[in-house]
Amino acid sequence: MEPLITVRDLTFRYRNQPPVLRGVNLTVQPGALVLIAGATGSGKSTLLNCLAGIAPTHTGGELTGLIQCKDIVLNELGVRERGQYLGVVLQNVETQLFTETITEELNFGLENLNLAPAVLVQTRERALHELDLPHDRLLKDLSAGQKQRLVLACVLAMGQPLLLLDEPFAYLDPRSCEQLLALLIQRTQTGQTVVVVEHRTELVTRYATHCYHVHQGRLQPGLPPPVISEPLPSPQSQPTLTVKTTGLAYGPHPPYPDLQVSQGERVLLQGANGSGKTTLLRLLSGLVRPTQGKLEILGQDTHRISVAVLARTVGLVLQNPNHQLFAESVQEEIFQPGVDPAWARTLLERLNLPPAQHPQALSQGQKRRLALGAVLARRPRLCLLDEITVGQDPESLSLMLKLLGEFTTTGGTLMLTSHDPQVADYLQARVVQVSN
Repeated sequence: MEPLITVRDLTFRYRNQPPVLRGVNLTVQPGALVLIAGATGSGKSTLLNCLAGIAPTHTGGELTGLIQCKDIVLNELGVRERGQYLGVVLQNVETQLFTETITEELNFGLENLNLAPAVLVQTRERALHELDLPHDRLLKDLSAGQKQRLVLACVLAMGQPLLLLDEPFAYLDPRSCEQLLALLIQRTQTGQTVVVVEHRTELVTRYATHCYHVHQGRLQPGLPPPVISEPLPSPQSQPTLTVKTTGLAYGPHPPYPDLQVSQGERVLLQGANGSGKTTLLRLLSGLVRPTQGKLEILGQDTHRISVAVLARTVGLVLQNPNHQLFAESVQEEIFQPGVDPAWARTLLERLNLPPAQHPQALSQGQKRRLALGAVLARRPRLCLLDEITVGQDPESLSLMLKLLGEFTTTGGTLMLTSHDPQVADYLQARVVQVSN
């Protein structure tokens, strides 16, 4: 059978940088489900960007080698022309959303295929059903998981022969993960080819036809060796309450369950996509104010505290790290005014961050570790983390969670969201279900 994709001796370097990828060779048959793993920042996303034409067209840099789809040399085509052969879902799904509602977003891609109106509607409705999406919700009201499902729906609806998916399970709840897996398997059975970059390899390995990992710039067969981390000791909560909520609600949604979280506790918020986990963290941080109910942080009613004052004791890491990285280097991001330099240096080392790099040159996983470091540098008493485990390879995840465990043993309180089942086990966290 003629390969769908052939990559020969692909080498890529960003401007003024050593090669990220070196001599990559890959052959993918129609109907294959290919898993690509590897450490955070190893070049997995760069490889997908090279196939899609995003690198070097939009990233800059130098690419050599051959990328071919059947008998078409993709090197000679731009991103738009490659779109007839491949569909791409990027790590940061917000960069792939262009309209205001779910229906408009699906229509946007399908209209570019010049489909007859009846076919367009049929294709759109099938995509909505496959990814369990409502019709006319505003995109600004969607959770990260719902946005990810929407981008997946838009790309899958286009029906290109090759799908390139960069961490498509990152924000999905367990039910949505199983739903997407079943859909991808169904697509490969009809001849579509799927290449998935993913850190949560256990989701995909049982169905993958081929597994690879990127190490030192080279694509190697098989998965990297597992990193086994012992769970942290159970947290020792103290009598002091850090968080207390009573009848807390936001907007038209019903109140959240009342919470009492003690100093030293580790609490994992779990729930389906769109259940209100992110909104709860934003309420606790003061970014949004409750429309009813009472919220106390360290014994103080937050109605009487400004956001600036609250930020002295409460640290928040957002789902999208690009929204809170502002400095010109990783080191500047950590070495903030008033931060103990020795503690800042410790954080850089413990989180395995390159001091001289520009924050926007980091991988998404590295950006999340940097945002965490910037928050911990200020030594908050309450740390709120929204899906920071996304994009972390096992070693990086272990570094991060160990540091957070130490944060709680020294008196800090931790509340976080994550769909990764390893997190609750490793942190020995109390799980609170959110179903707002």
